[in-house]
Amino acid sequence: MSTLFVDTINEKTSGNGISIPGHVVQIVTATLNPTAHFSTTSQSYVTDGDLPSATITPKFTNSKILIHYTTGMQHDGSGQIENTIYRAISGGATTDLSGGNTYGLAFKGTTNQSWTETSINWVDTPNTASAVTYTWYSRSENGTSVTPMHVGSVWTALLMEIAQ
Repeated sequence: MSTLFVDTINEKTSGNGISIPGHVVQIVTATLNPTAHFSTTSQSYVTDGDLPSATITPKFTNSKILIHYTTGMQHDGSGQIENTIYRAISGGATTDLSGGNTYGLAFKGTTNQSWTETSINWVDTPNTASAVTYTWYSRSENGTSVTPMHVGSVWTALLMEIAQ
């Protein structure tokens, strides 16, 4: 389980190796309890429309957005599940926050099926006061079946706007 701390006295947000000076302006949370599995063998990042997303409208154009997702996912064989977060700004382009890095969040299996609880964190500066949607994307490293969304898992998303 991941922990985030908001220190209002020193105006800093920290946790999991992240430390962001400033004050919290707003927090958006979302929870998803999947009713169907989503599996893929794609070696390109994909989402099925049901993978979690959360939207925040920053109050300030220079704010940072702390993105924190937690979930459980299943690996069905050897290889690796790779994950990232995509940012979509209302009326604008969609951006892979990993910048093409294959290890936004990676989870390597063995020849046996395995399951893990995991979290992913990013700090983003979208430079906008328009609505911004952050969506989880996954892919298979080598075309082996991976299940990024599994019935019985609980997805939680937290978006926190931090003004400098």
